[in-house]
This record gives sequence, C-alpha cells and structure tokens, in this order.
Amino acid sequence: MEEQERILIVDGLNIYVRNYIANPSVSTNGNPIGGCQGFLSSLQKIARDTKPDKIVVVWDGHGGSARKRKLCPGYKGGRKPIRLNRMVHNLTENQERANRNWQYENTLDYLDLMPVHQIRIAGFEADDIIAYVAAMPEFQDDLKIIVSTDKDFYQCVYTSNKGQTIVYRPREKGKREIIREKDLLEAHGIHPSNFVIARTMEGDKSDNLPGVPGVGLKTVAKRFPFLKQNKEYYLQDVYDECEKNLGKAKIYDTILENSEITDLNYQMMQLSAPNLSAQAGREIQSRIKQELGFNKTAITASMIADGFGGINWDDLFATCRRFMNTQKNPATNTKRTTSTCKKI
Repeated sequence: MEEQERILIVDGLNIYVRNYIANPSVSTNGNPIGGCQGFLSSLQKIARDTKPDKIVVVWDGHGGSARKRKLCPGYKGGRKPIRLNRMVHNLTENQERANRNWQYENTLDYLDLMPVHQIRIAGFEADDIIAYVAAMPEFQDDLKIIVSTDKDFYQCVYTSNKGQTIVYRPREKGKREIIREKDLLEAHGIHPSNFVIARTMEGDKSDNLPGVPGVGLKTVAKRFPFLKQNKEYYLQDVYDECEKNLGKAKIYDTILENSEITDLNYQMMQLSAPNLSAQAGREIQSRIKQELGFNKTAITASMIADGFGGINWDDLFATCRRFMNTQKNPATNTKRTTSTCKKI
C-alpha cells in the first residue's frame, strides 16, 4: 500500500535559538559555536528520526513582525533577555551580538551548500510561510512534519484520508514530542481546527499577547465542548454560546467583556489564511521547485575552518546524497509503505 512522502518543514529561528542558548559547544578557535553547530546536529537527528523526502527551512524575514506590531504595538515586547550558558557565552554585549549574528548567517551559508530549500522573505514572519507551505496543493497527499516548539502550529495539525500534518517538538536532552490530531484531542479536548480559538482566549505570554483573565485551555474545553468536534468554529460561535449562558458562570460574562482582546488575538494568531502577498506566494513556489546542489567538499572545509571538531556528520551527508539521487532520478522517488510511516 502506498503512503505519503514526507516533507520536513523546519522553523529555523526556533531551532537555532534553542541551540544558541543551551548548546555549550566551543570551536577549536575558542569561540562559541553552539547555535550553528547545534542547529546542524539537530537537523541531522530530526532527519534521522523522520527520514524525509524533502527539507524546507523557513526563517523570519527582515521586518516580518511590522504588520502585527501595527495591530498590536506590544507584540513580542517585554520579552525576557535570552538566558545564555555563561560557561560558554562569557562575552561582552557587543561580542555576544557579533557572535550570535555570525553563527546565524553561517548556519544559512551551510544550508545553502545542501539540498535544502531555504525560505526567508523580507516583510514576512516564518509562521505564515510555514503554514502556507504545509497547505500547498502539491503536498496535499503527503505527510508534513512541522519542526518547532511553538504551539501556534497546533492549529495546522490535521489528518485526512490522503494527507497529514503533524508537529515535531524537540525537547530537552535529545527527546522529542510528536503532536497529532489524536494527541491534541486527548491532552486538551480541543480539535486542531479550533485550537486557534482556544488560544485567542488563553493568550500567548511569549508574544506578549494577554488573554481573557482566568481563561486557560482547560476552561475552554470545559465550557465550550463543541470545540472538540471536527468542525471549524469561529469566535462568534463562542460569543453566541456565552450569550446563551449569561449568569450561569462568570467566565461567560468575562469573555464577552473582553471580546476586543480575543478579536485582536485571532488576527495575530490565526494561520488558516497566512498573511502573505501574491508575490511572496510566487517566491515560495519558486524556492520549493528550485533544483538544489550538494557541495560536501565546501561544507567539510568550512567546518574545519570554523573549528567544529570531530563530530560525525555521516547521517546528514547520507540524507543529502539521497536527496540528490532522487532529484537526478525522479523515477526512484517512490511512495513509502504504511509500515515505515508509522515509525515516526
């Protein structure tokens, strides 16, 4: 029985920052290198776990948050400073900034030498691009694996007779969590298609988006059980339910009193209609269809120059070679069997 191909869609900055903060690696030259080296190590591990047929790494574009900051000036404001591993990042503020930027750009340079589709479009956030890629018609029959710790992507999770989208969440000490439709229903009692509704009421502290006072996911699931259904509901359905139950519990009144908050949060959080221009859409399509190369010699030389040390990259290079062989010989790009898909 034929199964879906696997499209790995990586939230680049999310994975880079996780490694930059926590990875203690220092180059043979004595410089912190954990962000760049750690990103590539994470990509190698994730590819080994998921065995993808295509990898798409998406980055925030310059000025990507501008539109949302117009809607909500405090968006992403007030975030706590990055807590660095000071055993490694014993640098002045200017040195730390220069090192972080160098590692970030270096990560992009390494990926440019691999058969990996990179997308970074000025004026657009990675979230919208990732949601757009996951919903592209050419991937509708495939298994899309979104790699990120951001819960906003839960709303992109779905399962149909043909295609499927899941979220791969890297965890501490090399562990990972796979989020499927059934996992969200079991853990939260909310269907993925309605998860954004619940999140608009809960808010998102990490993005400085306050929610309705006293409302969390458990409260939403209890008071609005219809959100568990495999049917897309809207905020107005929640407001209508509140109107019907006025006086029965304070939470219904509170939600109606804070409808401006939930209306704004929905505009900020929803990914069902990504905030992308037609030109951005065409650029994404072009990047996805681009023929890619693999320059192992240049990668190895750069790793030596950057002082990566003796890390084994055999699995990452094997993935790259497999992609190149498939690209050169499309006939070998056959569908998988059901049994291999279930191993993720």
